[in-house]
Amino acid sequence: MTPDTIPIFTSFDYYQALFNNPKENSVLLISPKGTILRVNRAFLLSFAYNEKEIIGQPFSILFTEEDRNKDRPGREINTVLDEGQCSDNNFLVGKNKILTWVSGESILIRNEQGEKCILKVIQNIHTQKESENSIVQLNNFNENILSSIEDGVIVLGSDLKIVKANKSFFKLFNLENTDLATVDFPVLMQPFDASFDLSRSISAAQSSGSGSARVQAEFNADKGSDKKIYDISFAKLNLGNDQSNLLIIFHDMTTQKLFERQIEDILNFVGHEVRNPLTSIVLSIELMEELLKERNLPELSGPLAITRNNVRRISKLVKELYNSSNISSGNLSLHGNYFDLVEMAGESIQTIRLIHPAYAIILVGEGECVAYGDRDRLIQVVNNYLSNAIKYSLNRMDIEVAIKCEDNSIIFSVKDHGIGIPAKELPYVFNRFFRAEKTKDLEGLGLGLFLCRQIIRSHNGHTWAESREGKGSTFYFSLPIISAEIP
Repeated sequence: MTPDTIPIFTSFDYYQALFNNPKENSVLLISPKGTILRVNRAFLLSFAYNEKEIIGQPFSILFTEEDRNKDRPGREINTVLDEGQCSDNNFLVGKNKILTWVSGESILIRNEQGEKCILKVIQNIHTQKESENSIVQLNNFNENILSSIEDGVIVLGSDLKIVKANKSFFKLFNLENTDLATVDFPVLMQPFDASFDLSRSISAAQSSGSGSARVQAEFNADKGSDKKIYDISFAKLNLGNDQSNLLIIFHDMTTQKLFERQIEDILNFVGHEVRNPLTSIVLSIELMEELLKERNLPELSGPLAITRNNVRRISKLVKELYNSSNISSGNLSLHGNYFDLVEMAGESIQTIRLIHPAYAIILVGEGECVAYGDRDRLIQVVNNYLSNAIKYSLNRMDIEVAIKCEDNSIIFSVKDHGIGIPAKELPYVFNRFFRAEKTKDLEGLGLGLFLCRQIIRSHNGHTWAESREGKGSTFYFSLPIISAEIP
């Protein structure tokens, strides 16, 4: 500071400016004995006092009972008198006993006569403190959730360094008592990623718009025990400013997969072992029918017809079981060709009409719609959709089949006006063996829609349904449009 600026600097009335003008910061004058001598307007507004109620009161009136018992007001006064300054961060009590978290600084000042006084400036930081406490509580809440999750959970930064991991992840890879900063995730996973499925899934999740991917892997970090099967899902966490982390969840599905394999073994056994005896029974029935005709025994034809129909029903169920087992085991062979889906749908409709001539099945979709896939397998799906529409139609005869192209996909749908499906059951209609409550008295095992879903999945398509109970259902499948120029 140069000498010519000193008069300008000293000409301002800093005390009056600091005391009268602030709208946010409260200012108090306190005597060395701790009596409140004066407060500014900001203080009165913040703590709801008027001047008569607060001036002349002991400074300790602003402190909580707990702080008064600890003699915080007295210690603050003594510190300012001894050291000339004191800072604090605590609750102050307003007129209505409302607590406000404040940050304050007290300074010892003297007038020209040498008399001492304490100038205290208070800043309201209650909202900030509440936000900080909320963040702490949220972090504790998140930590408690992570600790209670049995799945291994980690968060990777953009550099693939582990930002956070729960206890289950540490246990899964035998990393207890390991410093997280020393764990290199790509190196950790390398022995379990011989096919690079994990690496590809991470790249797919980081680069995709949806930021998600999943893969199944079979491994065990504990080499002394059997391998386990994990469903590993990846989800991108956008942090803003083009920054993102990657959430990875390791879900142990070993028990579920073993159970599924046991089911597959049973279905394979039933499907394989029962087919041959049924074939023999069918041949025997045909032979008996010929003998009955030759020997003119019409009274036996009725019971034999019933037997034949029951065997036919059992044969159909066994065939569905066998197909279900083969498809779930990945033994579904496809023979892909280009074909007109509209023409195929027309063929399927004609077949169903011969069996159910009373139904009005309308095809919406003109011209060609070229699809690529296994025509025989896909016509199996269409036939199943149509058969279900009739089975659950409650004799409402109108059924609508629609085909349209949308967003590089072919959308196929079958709509009926029958009994519909309750909303709580709709998500499960494509599950194996699922039977809606209203349809349990009807023939079937609940395998038809499951087979449809597996067939469409094998064509890289999707299946779904919409329904209103008592109003009918619409079943869909989609197929990707594949250009005929691709060899």
